[in-house]
Amino acid sequence: LKLFCSQLERCLSRWMCVMVSADEGQAPEQAPHMQTRPLIQIAPMLDVTYRDFRYMMRLLTRRAQLWTEMIVDDTVLHNLEPAKCDRFLGYLPLEHPIVCQLGGSDPRKLAEVAPFVERYGYDEINLNCGCPSDRVSKGEFGCSLMKKKEAVRDIVHSMSRAVQIPVTVKCRLGVDDFDSQEFVKDFISEVASGGCKHFIIHARKAWLKGLSPAQNRSVPPLQYSRVKDLCRAFPDLQFSLNGGVADVGHARALLGFPGDRLAGEMDSLIGSAWDTPGDDSIPPNLQGVMIGRGAMNGPMMLWDVDRTIYGCTEERERVTRRTVLSAYQAYLEEAYPPDEAERSVGSVHLALKPTLGIFSGLRGNRAFRSTMDTLMRDKGNRRLGPAHVLQQVLSQLEEANPGVLDEPLQPTSVYKPAAKSAAASAAPDGPLGRDRKRKRGVAEEAAATEPPSADASAEPDVQAEAGAS
Repeated sequence: LKLFCSQLERCLSRWMCVMVSADEGQAPEQAPHMQTRPLIQIAPMLDVTYRDFRYMMRLLTRRAQLWTEMIVDDTVLHNLEPAKCDRFLGYLPLEHPIVCQLGGSDPRKLAEVAPFVERYGYDEINLNCGCPSDRVSKGEFGCSLMKKKEAVRDIVHSMSRAVQIPVTVKCRLGVDDFDSQEFVKDFISEVASGGCKHFIIHARKAWLKGLSPAQNRSVPPLQYSRVKDLCRAFPDLQFSLNGGVADVGHARALLGFPGDRLAGEMDSLIGSAWDTPGDDSIPPNLQGVMIGRGAMNGPMMLWDVDRTIYGCTEERERVTRRTVLSAYQAYLEEAYPPDEAERSVGSVHLALKPTLGIFSGLRGNRAFRSTMDTLMRDKGNRRLGPAHVLQQVLSQLEEANPGVLDEPLQPTSVYKPAAKSAAASAAPDGPLGRDRKRKRGVAEEAAATEPPSADASAEPDVQAEAGAS
Protein backbone atom coordinates (compact mmCIF):
# COMPACT_ATOMS: atom_id res chain seq x y z
CA LEU A 1 0.00 0.00 0.00
CA LYS A 2 2.86 2.38 0.84
CA LEU A 3 4.52 1.64 -2.49
CA PHE A 4 1.25 2.18 -4.36
CA CYS A 5 0.65 5.53 -2.63
CA SER A 6 4.23 6.58 -3.34
CA GLN A 7 3.90 5.78 -7.03
CA LEU A 8 0.47 7.43 -7.23
CA GLU A 9 2.01 10.60 -5.86
CA ARG A 10 4.84 10.31 -8.40
CA CYS A 11 2.39 9.88 -11.30
CA LEU A 12 0.24 12.83 -10.14
CA SER A 13 3.33 14.99 -9.90
CA ARG A 14 4.39 14.09 -13.42
CA TRP A 15 0.85 14.73 -14.70
CA MET A 16 0.79 18.18 -13.08
CA CYS A 17 4.13 19.03 -14.71
CA VAL A 18 2.71 18.11 -18.11
CA MET A 19 -0.46 20.15 -17.51
CA VAL A 20 1.51 23.20 -16.35
CA SER A 21 3.71 22.98 -19.43
CA ALA A 22 0.63 22.77 -21.64
CA ASP A 23 -0.95 25.80 -19.92
CA GLU A 24 2.23 27.80 -20.52
CA GLY A 25 2.26 26.85 -24.19
CA GLN A 26 5.31 24.61 -23.83
CA ALA A 27 5.70 21.11 -25.21
CA PRO A 28 5.44 18.55 -22.39
CA GLU A 29 8.86 17.29 -21.36
CA GLN A 30 7.74 13.68 -21.78
CA ALA A 31 6.67 14.02 -25.43
CA PRO A 32 9.64 12.00 -26.81
CA HIS A 33 8.60 8.82 -25.01
CA MET A 34 5.33 8.76 -26.92
CA GLN A 35 7.20 7.68 -30.05
CA THR A 36 6.22 4.20 -31.11
CA ARG A 37 9.38 3.04 -32.90
CA PRO A 38 12.61 2.69 -30.87
CA LEU A 39 15.07 3.31 -33.71
CA ILE A 40 18.02 3.54 -31.33
CA GLN A 41 18.10 1.57 -28.09
CA ILE A 42 20.86 1.76 -25.49
CA ALA A 43 21.53 -1.86 -24.54
CA PRO A 44 21.08 -3.08 -20.96
CA MET A 45 24.53 -3.52 -19.42
CA LEU A 46 25.04 -4.55 -15.83
CA ASP A 47 27.08 -2.11 -13.77
CA VAL A 48 26.75 0.32 -16.69
CA THR A 49 23.15 1.34 -17.47
CA TYR A 50 22.26 2.42 -13.95
CA ARG A 51 20.63 5.78 -13.25
CA ASP A 52 23.80 7.91 -13.52
CA PHE A 53 24.69 6.49 -16.93
CA ARG A 54 21.14 6.92 -18.18
CA TYR A 55 21.23 10.57 -17.12
CA MET A 56 24.42 11.01 -19.13
CA MET A 57 22.69 9.46 -22.13
CA ARG A 58 19.82 11.94 -21.80
CA LEU A 59 22.29 14.83 -21.92
CA LEU A 60 23.17 13.59 -25.42
CA THR A 61 19.86 12.28 -26.79
CA ARG A 62 16.24 12.84 -25.82
CA ARG A 63 14.89 10.27 -28.27
CA ALA A 64 16.92 7.07 -27.89
CA GLN A 65 15.26 4.35 -25.83
CA LEU A 66 17.06 3.68 -22.54
CA TRP A 67 17.20 0.37 -20.70
CA THR A 68 17.86 -0.46 -17.08
CA GLU A 69 20.36 -3.03 -15.95
CA MET A 70 18.91 -6.49 -15.57
CA ILE A 71 16.95 -6.57 -12.30
CA VAL A 72 16.43 -10.02 -10.78
CA ASP A 73 12.86 -10.76 -9.66
CA ASP A 74 13.90 -11.71 -6.12
CA THR A 75 15.75 -8.40 -5.80
CA VAL A 76 12.44 -6.55 -6.14
CA LEU A 77 10.39 -8.98 -4.06
CA HIS A 78 12.87 -8.72 -1.16
CA ASN A 79 12.92 -4.91 -1.26
CA LEU A 80 9.29 -3.82 -1.53
CA GLU A 81 9.59 -0.90 0.90
CA PRO A 82 9.45 2.31 -1.18
CA ALA A 83 12.90 3.55 -0.18
CA LYS A 84 14.52 0.21 -0.96
CA CYS A 85 12.50 -0.39 -4.11
CA ASP A 86 13.47 3.05 -5.46
CA ARG A 87 17.09 1.96 -5.34
CA PHE A 88 16.40 -0.63 -8.04
CA LEU A 89 13.35 0.68 -9.93
CA GLY A 90 13.64 4.43 -9.43
CA TYR A 91 14.44 6.70 -12.37
CA LEU A 92 14.02 10.32 -13.43
CA PRO A 93 11.04 11.38 -15.57
CA LEU A 94 13.35 12.68 -18.31
CA GLU A 95 14.63 9.11 -18.86
CA HIS A 96 11.55 8.19 -20.92
CA PRO A 97 11.32 6.21 -23.13
CA ILE A 98 12.73 3.61 -20.75
CA VAL A 99 12.54 -0.19 -20.58
CA CYS A 100 12.92 -2.23 -17.40
CA GLN A 101 14.71 -5.52 -18.02
CA LEU A 102 13.88 -8.33 -15.60
CA GLY A 103 15.71 -11.58 -14.93
CA GLY A 104 14.08 -14.71 -13.57
CA SER A 105 12.52 -18.03 -14.49
CA ASP A 106 9.48 -18.35 -12.21
CA PRO A 107 6.25 -17.18 -13.91
CA ARG A 108 4.61 -16.56 -10.56
CA LYS A 109 7.40 -14.35 -9.22
CA LEU A 110 7.77 -12.37 -12.43
CA ALA A 111 4.00 -11.85 -12.62
CA GLU A 112 4.20 -10.46 -9.09
CA VAL A 113 7.07 -8.11 -9.96
CA ALA A 114 5.62 -6.83 -13.25
CA PRO A 115 2.87 -4.68 -11.68
CA PHE A 116 5.45 -2.92 -9.49
CA VAL A 117 7.44 -2.09 -12.62
CA GLU A 118 4.31 -0.79 -14.33
CA ARG A 119 3.38 1.38 -11.34
CA TYR A 120 6.76 3.03 -11.54
CA GLY A 121 5.77 4.20 -15.00
CA TYR A 122 8.10 2.20 -17.22
CA ASP A 123 7.18 2.11 -20.89
CA GLU A 124 7.96 -1.57 -21.36
CA ILE A 125 9.11 -4.72 -19.55
CA ASN A 126 11.73 -6.98 -21.10
CA LEU A 127 12.62 -10.54 -20.12
CA ASN A 128 16.32 -11.34 -20.30
CA CYS A 129 16.88 -14.53 -22.30
CA GLY A 130 20.30 -13.55 -23.61
CA CYS A 131 22.73 -13.18 -20.68
CA PRO A 132 25.38 -15.93 -20.93
CA SER A 133 26.93 -15.67 -17.46
CA ASP A 134 27.39 -19.07 -15.83
CA ARG A 135 26.17 -17.70 -12.50
CA VAL A 136 22.99 -16.44 -14.15
CA SER A 137 22.58 -19.76 -15.92
CA LYS A 138 22.83 -21.60 -12.59
CA GLY A 139 19.77 -19.59 -11.55
CA GLU A 140 18.04 -20.99 -14.64
CA PHE A 141 17.50 -17.63 -16.30
CA GLY A 142 19.24 -15.55 -18.92
CA CYS A 143 20.38 -17.36 -22.05
CA SER A 144 19.75 -20.81 -20.58
CA LEU A 145 16.02 -20.06 -20.85
CA MET A 146 16.29 -20.40 -24.62
CA LYS A 147 16.42 -24.16 -24.02
CA LYS A 148 13.05 -23.93 -22.26
CA LYS A 149 10.76 -22.22 -24.75
CA GLU A 150 7.59 -23.37 -22.97
CA ALA A 151 8.81 -21.82 -19.72
CA VAL A 152 9.52 -18.50 -21.48
CA ARG A 153 6.08 -18.64 -23.07
CA ASP A 154 4.47 -19.10 -19.66
CA ILE A 155 6.54 -16.26 -18.15
CA VAL A 156 5.53 -13.86 -20.91
CA HIS A 157 1.90 -14.93 -20.63
CA SER A 158 1.81 -14.46 -16.86
CA MET A 159 3.44 -11.02 -17.00
CA SER A 160 1.28 -9.88 -19.93
CA ARG A 161 -1.86 -10.75 -17.97
CA ALA A 162 -0.60 -8.77 -14.98
CA VAL A 163 0.22 -5.49 -16.79
CA GLN A 164 -0.97 -3.27 -19.62
CA ILE A 165 2.46 -2.24 -20.93
CA PRO A 166 4.27 -4.37 -23.55
CA VAL A 167 6.29 -7.40 -22.45
CA THR A 168 9.20 -8.14 -24.79
CA VAL A 169 12.00 -10.71 -24.93
CA LYS A 170 15.71 -10.20 -25.55
CA CYS A 171 17.51 -13.34 -26.71
CA ARG A 172 20.27 -14.67 -28.95
CA LEU A 173 20.47 -16.73 -32.11
CA GLY A 174 21.09 -19.88 -30.13
CA VAL A 175 22.79 -21.36 -27.12
CA ASP A 176 25.51 -24.03 -27.04
CA ASP A 177 24.79 -26.57 -29.78
CA PHE A 178 21.18 -25.38 -30.13
CA ASP A 179 21.88 -22.76 -32.76
CA SER A 180 20.08 -23.72 -35.94
CA GLN A 181 17.66 -21.27 -37.54
CA GLU A 182 14.90 -23.82 -36.99
CA PHE A 183 15.64 -23.82 -33.25
CA VAL A 184 15.37 -20.03 -33.04
CA LYS A 185 12.19 -19.98 -35.12
CA ASP A 186 10.60 -22.61 -32.87
CA PHE A 187 11.60 -20.53 -29.82
CA ILE A 188 10.11 -17.34 -31.24
CA SER A 189 6.92 -19.06 -32.40
CA GLU A 190 6.35 -20.63 -28.99
CA VAL A 191 7.09 -17.45 -27.02
CA ALA A 192 4.95 -15.36 -29.35
CA SER A 193 2.01 -17.62 -28.50
CA GLY A 194 2.38 -16.38 -24.92
CA GLY A 195 1.87 -12.77 -25.99
CA CYS A 196 5.32 -11.44 -26.93
CA LYS A 197 5.15 -9.23 -30.03
CA HIS A 198 8.68 -7.77 -30.03
CA PHE A 199 11.95 -9.71 -29.93
CA ILE A 200 15.32 -8.02 -29.51
CA ILE A 201 17.86 -10.36 -31.07
CA HIS A 202 21.56 -10.36 -30.19
CA ALA A 203 22.80 -11.58 -33.56
CA ARG A 204 25.18 -14.25 -32.28
CA LYS A 205 24.86 -17.44 -30.28
CA ALA A 206 26.19 -17.96 -26.75
CA TRP A 207 28.34 -20.65 -25.22
CA LEU A 208 27.36 -21.19 -21.59
CA LYS A 209 30.51 -23.19 -20.88
CA GLY A 210 34.01 -22.29 -21.99
CA LEU A 211 33.44 -18.59 -22.71
CA SER A 212 33.16 -15.68 -20.31
CA PRO A 213 30.41 -13.06 -20.73
CA ALA A 214 32.98 -10.73 -22.30
CA GLN A 215 34.11 -13.41 -24.75
CA ASN A 216 30.48 -14.18 -25.61
CA ARG A 217 30.23 -10.59 -26.87
CA SER A 218 33.00 -11.08 -29.42
CA VAL A 219 33.94 -14.72 -30.05
CA PRO A 220 30.74 -16.20 -31.56
CA PRO A 221 30.40 -14.62 -35.02
CA LEU A 222 27.71 -12.07 -35.78
CA GLN A 223 25.00 -13.26 -38.16
CA TYR A 224 22.88 -10.25 -39.07
CA SER A 225 21.38 -11.97 -42.10
CA ARG A 226 19.66 -14.50 -39.84
CA VAL A 227 17.87 -11.65 -38.04
CA LYS A 228 16.62 -10.33 -41.37
CA ASP A 229 15.39 -13.85 -42.15
CA LEU A 230 13.48 -13.92 -38.84
CA CYS A 231 11.83 -10.61 -39.69
CA ARG A 232 10.57 -12.10 -42.93
CA ALA A 233 9.54 -15.41 -41.37
CA PHE A 234 7.38 -13.62 -38.77
CA PRO A 235 5.88 -10.57 -40.53
CA ASP A 236 3.32 -10.05 -37.74
CA LEU A 237 6.02 -9.73 -35.07
CA GLN A 238 8.50 -6.93 -34.42
CA PHE A 239 12.27 -7.28 -34.15
CA SER A 240 15.26 -5.21 -33.10
CA LEU A 241 18.90 -5.96 -33.88
CA ASN A 242 21.62 -6.08 -31.22
CA GLY A 243 25.30 -6.94 -31.35
CA GLY A 244 28.35 -5.29 -32.89
CA VAL A 245 26.69 -1.94 -33.69
CA ALA A 246 29.60 0.34 -32.87
CA ASP A 247 28.48 3.77 -34.08
CA VAL A 248 25.55 5.80 -35.38
CA GLY A 249 26.71 5.56 -39.01
CA HIS A 250 26.50 1.78 -38.77
CA ALA A 251 23.05 2.06 -37.19
CA ARG A 252 21.88 4.30 -40.05
CA ALA A 253 22.94 1.70 -42.61
CA LEU A 254 21.18 -1.09 -40.72
CA LEU A 255 18.01 1.02 -40.55
CA GLY A 256 18.11 1.85 -44.26
CA PHE A 257 19.31 5.45 -43.84
CA PRO A 258 16.31 7.07 -42.10
CA GLY A 259 15.62 10.69 -43.07
CA ASP A 260 17.87 12.59 -45.44
CA ARG A 261 20.91 10.67 -46.59
CA LEU A 262 24.42 11.79 -45.75
CA ALA A 263 26.87 12.38 -48.56
CA GLY A 264 28.24 8.99 -49.62
CA GLU A 265 25.40 6.85 -48.29
CA MET A 266 24.52 4.35 -51.04
CA ASP A 267 22.08 1.44 -51.17
CA SER A 268 24.95 -1.01 -51.43
CA LEU A 269 26.07 -0.05 -47.92
CA ILE A 270 22.79 -1.40 -46.54
CA GLY A 271 23.53 -4.87 -47.90
CA SER A 272 27.11 -4.63 -46.63
CA ALA A 273 25.94 -3.66 -43.14
CA TRP A 274 23.55 -6.62 -43.03
CA ASP A 275 26.11 -8.97 -44.63
CA THR A 276 23.58 -9.60 -47.41
CA PRO A 277 25.32 -8.36 -50.58
CA GLY A 278 22.77 -7.58 -53.27
CA ASP A 279 19.88 -7.42 -50.78
CA ASP A 280 19.44 -3.77 -49.78
CA SER A 281 15.90 -4.13 -48.46
CA ILE A 282 14.90 -3.41 -44.86
CA PRO A 283 12.10 -5.54 -43.36
CA PRO A 284 9.16 -3.29 -42.41
CA ASN A 285 8.87 -4.99 -39.02
CA LEU A 286 12.43 -4.08 -37.99
CA GLN A 287 11.86 -1.68 -35.10
CA GLY A 288 15.38 -0.50 -34.40
CA VAL A 289 18.95 -1.31 -33.52
CA MET A 290 20.65 -1.51 -30.15
CA ILE A 291 23.99 0.05 -29.25
CA GLY A 292 25.79 -1.16 -26.13
CA ARG A 293 29.55 -1.03 -25.61
CA GLY A 294 29.88 1.68 -28.24
CA ALA A 295 27.71 4.00 -26.15
CA MET A 296 29.73 3.19 -23.05
CA ASN A 297 33.19 3.54 -24.60
CA GLY A 298 32.41 6.54 -26.83
CA PRO A 299 29.21 8.22 -25.63
CA MET A 300 29.82 11.49 -27.50
CA MET A 301 28.95 9.79 -30.78
CA LEU A 302 25.30 10.10 -29.67
CA TRP A 303 25.32 13.90 -29.52
CA ASP A 304 23.54 14.29 -32.89
CA VAL A 305 21.58 11.01 -32.98
CA ASP A 306 18.27 12.86 -32.56
CA ARG A 307 18.95 14.68 -35.83
CA THR A 308 20.58 11.94 -37.88
CA ILE A 309 18.28 9.09 -36.83
CA TYR A 310 15.04 10.73 -35.69
CA GLY A 311 15.11 13.74 -38.00
CA CYS A 312 14.74 16.31 -35.22
CA THR A 313 15.12 19.85 -36.54
CA GLU A 314 14.58 21.98 -33.46
CA GLU A 315 17.43 24.26 -32.53
CA ARG A 316 19.50 23.34 -29.49
CA GLU A 317 22.37 25.00 -27.73
CA ARG A 318 25.81 24.21 -29.06
CA VAL A 319 26.90 20.87 -27.59
CA THR A 320 30.50 20.42 -26.47
CA ARG A 321 32.22 18.19 -23.99
CA ARG A 322 32.27 21.17 -21.65
CA THR A 323 28.50 21.66 -21.76
CA VAL A 324 27.83 17.95 -21.29
CA LEU A 325 30.24 17.58 -18.38
CA SER A 326 29.02 20.81 -16.74
CA ALA A 327 25.45 19.51 -16.86
CA TYR A 328 26.54 16.15 -15.48
CA GLN A 329 28.50 17.85 -12.72
CA ALA A 330 25.36 19.77 -11.72
CA TYR A 331 23.48 16.47 -11.60
CA LEU A 332 26.18 14.93 -9.39
CA GLU A 333 26.05 17.88 -6.99
CA GLU A 334 22.36 17.23 -6.42
CA ALA A 335 22.49 13.43 -6.42
CA TYR A 336 25.64 13.12 -4.29
CA PRO A 337 26.06 16.25 -2.12
CA PRO A 338 29.07 16.68 0.19
CA ASP A 339 28.82 14.33 3.15
CA GLU A 340 30.98 13.80 6.20
CA ALA A 341 30.15 10.10 6.08
CA GLU A 342 32.76 7.85 4.52
CA ARG A 343 32.29 7.18 0.80
CA SER A 344 33.95 4.17 -0.76
CA VAL A 345 36.19 4.45 -3.79
CA GLY A 346 33.80 2.10 -5.59
CA SER A 347 30.75 4.32 -5.03
CA VAL A 348 32.53 7.42 -6.33
CA HIS A 349 33.88 5.41 -9.27
CA LEU A 350 30.36 4.33 -10.25
CA ALA A 351 29.11 7.93 -10.12
CA LEU A 352 31.95 9.06 -12.40
CA LYS A 353 32.11 5.98 -14.63
CA PRO A 354 29.70 7.47 -17.24
CA THR A 355 32.31 10.15 -18.00
CA LEU A 356 35.21 7.79 -18.71
CA GLY A 357 34.58 7.58 -22.46
CA ILE A 358 33.93 11.29 -23.05
CA PHE A 359 37.46 11.96 -24.31
CA SER A 360 37.90 8.67 -26.15
CA GLY A 361 40.30 9.15 -29.05
CA LEU A 362 41.33 12.64 -27.93
CA ARG A 363 44.49 14.05 -26.41
CA GLY A 364 44.37 13.92 -22.66
CA ASN A 365 42.11 10.87 -22.49
CA ARG A 366 44.54 8.69 -20.55
CA ALA A 367 45.49 11.55 -18.24
CA PHE A 368 41.80 12.28 -17.61
CA ARG A 369 41.14 8.71 -16.52
CA SER A 370 44.29 8.31 -14.43
CA THR A 371 43.86 11.68 -12.70
CA MET A 372 40.29 10.80 -11.82
CA ASP A 373 41.43 7.46 -10.37
CA THR A 374 44.05 9.22 -8.26
CA LEU A 375 41.79 11.98 -6.94
CA MET A 376 38.92 9.69 -6.01
CA ARG A 377 41.23 7.73 -3.69
CA ASP A 378 41.65 10.76 -1.45
CA LYS A 379 39.21 10.59 1.49
CA GLY A 380 38.79 14.36 1.55
CA ASN A 381 37.79 14.42 -2.11
CA ARG A 382 35.36 11.56 -1.60
CA ARG A 383 33.65 13.39 1.27
CA LEU A 384 33.17 16.42 -0.97
CA GLY A 385 31.50 14.15 -3.51
CA PRO A 386 32.00 12.99 -7.10
CA ALA A 387 31.07 16.43 -8.48
CA HIS A 388 34.08 17.89 -6.69
CA VAL A 389 36.34 15.16 -8.05
CA LEU A 390 35.08 15.80 -11.59
CA GLN A 391 35.64 19.54 -11.25
CA GLN A 392 39.23 19.02 -10.09
CA VAL A 393 39.94 16.56 -12.90
CA LEU A 394 38.58 18.91 -15.55
CA SER A 395 40.63 21.81 -14.20
CA GLN A 396 43.83 19.79 -14.47
CA LEU A 397 42.85 18.44 -17.88
CA GLU A 398 42.18 21.90 -19.32
CA GLU A 399 45.41 23.27 -17.89
CA ALA A 400 47.41 20.52 -19.58
CA ASN A 401 45.32 20.48 -22.80
CA PRO A 402 43.94 23.97 -23.51
CA GLY A 403 40.80 23.96 -25.63
CA VAL A 404 40.13 20.23 -25.44
CA LEU A 405 36.79 20.76 -23.67
CA ASP A 406 35.53 22.97 -26.48
CA GLU A 407 36.78 21.03 -29.50
CA PRO A 408 34.02 20.65 -32.11
CA LEU A 409 32.19 17.36 -31.95
CA GLN A 410 32.39 15.13 -35.00
CA PRO A 411 29.09 14.66 -36.84
CA THR A 412 27.84 11.19 -37.71
CA SER A 413 30.00 9.72 -40.46
CA VAL A 414 29.06 7.39 -43.29
CA TYR A 415 29.24 3.68 -42.49
CA LYS A 416 32.42 2.01 -43.72
CA PRO A 417 32.29 -1.80 -43.97
CA ALA A 418 35.09 -3.50 -42.06
CA ALA A 419 37.16 -6.03 -43.97
CA LYS A 420 36.76 -9.56 -42.65
CA SER A 421 39.96 -11.34 -41.78
CA ALA A 422 40.63 -14.58 -43.62
CA ALA A 423 41.41 -16.30 -40.34
CA ALA A 424 38.05 -15.34 -38.89
CA SER A 425 36.18 -16.55 -41.94
CA ALA A 426 38.07 -19.84 -42.15
CA ALA A 427 37.98 -20.78 -38.46
CA PRO A 428 35.64 -23.75 -37.96
CA ASP A 429 33.00 -23.73 -35.25
CA GLY A 430 34.20 -26.93 -33.63
CA PRO A 431 36.25 -27.09 -30.41
CA LEU A 432 39.49 -26.05 -32.14
CA GLY A 433 37.78 -23.21 -33.98
CA ARG A 434 36.11 -22.03 -30.78
CA ASP A 435 39.47 -21.98 -29.03
CA ARG A 436 41.00 -19.83 -31.76
CA LYS A 437 38.05 -17.46 -31.67
CA ARG A 438 38.18 -17.38 -27.88
CA LYS A 439 41.82 -16.27 -27.89
CA ARG A 440 41.12 -13.69 -30.56
CA GLY A 441 38.11 -12.44 -28.61
CA VAL A 442 40.16 -12.03 -25.44
CA ALA A 443 42.73 -9.97 -27.34
CA GLU A 444 40.04 -7.80 -28.93
CA GLU A 445 38.31 -7.26 -25.61
CA ALA A 446 41.56 -6.25 -23.93
CA ALA A 447 42.39 -3.82 -26.72
CA ALA A 448 38.93 -2.25 -26.80
CA THR A 449 38.60 -1.34 -23.15
CA GLU A 450 40.75 -0.30 -20.23
CA PRO A 451 39.78 -2.34 -17.18
CA PRO A 452 38.85 -0.37 -14.05
CA SER A 453 41.16 -0.59 -11.08
CA ALA A 454 40.48 -3.39 -8.64
CA ASP A 455 39.67 -0.97 -5.82
CA ALA A 456 37.11 0.82 -7.94
CA SER A 457 35.12 -2.25 -8.97
CA ALA A 458 31.75 -3.03 -7.54
CA GLU A 459 31.19 -5.91 -5.17
CA PRO A 460 31.02 -9.21 -7.12
CA ASP A 461 27.55 -10.61 -7.42
CA VAL A 462 25.35 -12.20 -10.02
CA GLN A 463 24.43 -8.91 -11.64
CA ALA A 464 27.98 -7.55 -11.70
CA GLU A 465 29.38 -10.67 -13.36
CA ALA A 466 26.68 -11.08 -15.92
CA GLY A 467 27.62 -8.27 -18.30
CA ALA A 468 25.47 -7.28 -21.24
CA SER A 469 22.99 -9.78 -22.60
